Amino acid sequence: MRLTAWIGCAWWALGCVACGGSSSDGGPPGAGGGAATGTATTGTGGAAATSGVGDSAGGAGGANGAGGANGANGANGAGGANGAGGANGAGGANGAGGAPRELHVDTSSPELSEIRFKPSELDPEVSDRDLEQVALLDTRVARFAGKLVVTLSGSSQPPGPLDLTRFVAARGFHAFAVAYKNDYNIVQNDPDTFGDARLEAFDGQDHTALIEVARADSIEARLARALAHLKEVHPRGDWGYFLEDDGSPRWSVIIFSGHSHGASSAARIGKVVRLDRVVSLAGPRDTNPVSATWLSEPSATPVDRMFGLTGERDEQHPDHLKAFDLIGLPGELVEVDVPGAAPPYGGSHRLALKDGDHGATGNCGAHVAVCETMFGLPLP
Repeated sequence: MRLTAWIGCAWWALGCVACGGSSSDGGPPGAGGGAATGTATTGTGGAAATSGVGDSAGGAGGANGAGGANGANGANGAGGANGAGGANGAGGANGAGGAPRELHVDTSSPELSEIRFKPSELDPEVSDRDLEQVALLDTRVARFAGKLVVTLSGSSQPPGPLDLTRFVAARGFHAFAVAYKNDYNIVQNDPDTFGDARLEAFDGQDHTALIEVARADSIEARLARALAHLKEVHPRGDWGYFLEDDGSPRWSVIIFSGHSHGASSAARIGKVVRLDRVVSLAGPRDTNPVSATWLSEPSATPVDRMFGLTGERDEQHPDHLKAFDLIGLPGELVEVDVPGAAPPYGGSHRLALKDGDHGATGNCGAHVAVCETMFGLPLP
């Protein structure tokens, strides 16, 4: 494992102030019920907890109010009603979409931290694609997104694309390039195989005979182990913010983004877990020679949290357009590199580079405005 830091305040830094981030999909947990007060007869029950704020409703099930004290010959006070937004209800500390706490990153020494390690350094069961993974966090930024971007590289490529990983890190995201099973031919004449293979690469369960992915080699397991490792070796970055109490990834504050093969895999993962968003560059595809069944399946991640960017000079461009239709991405196709084009591009999630080829869509450094839009920037 290698940890490298570049120290120095960037021009965009506003000082070394810890910035708090929270999930965009749910507010903080609601306050618990107030304690009961006892009288000589019956105590007053605790007040209901208030609900959390945010896009998701506060979690149900607040703490019961404390019973009243026994007065002289008096009965115990009645417990308070369960309030919305309690600690462990939906949207609470451990519920769906809730933020258990604020993000706490130590910015006392502003720097770009780059931590590299192989999956086998964290898990002796690793048997495939044991390539160096890269985690990035830039504490020189003015504000943190409170989101983790996991990047998925193209077919048979090493973890990355690193240019994309660095692009998001420079804009306040925690970023991680994971090594995963991507060295196989996904193009099959079976509509189920596309999705089954990508799902097996994600969860390490047996979904298809096309590939064999052990649990230790899955994206899901490697991400969880990586975050636990980063929490230990780089505590200043508060990587544990992206883990649930049980050690699993906290999907509601995680973005998957990929290029080419990785673009389709990112969207496939978004179909089965509720992510903060999905950003697909040169994809999704999986529409040639037949259209994959997964493209039109119900999605755990709402389609209005999914984006696709295609290049009109890319040979796969027609396949991308078909995938956009099958997934149901919002809006009509908008060319983002023509005069007059400007964010938010009419609210469309179907975006295109008129002069872009397959590789151009992965170069966010050359197409800053559209990439920032897809990643939800500027931050609200």
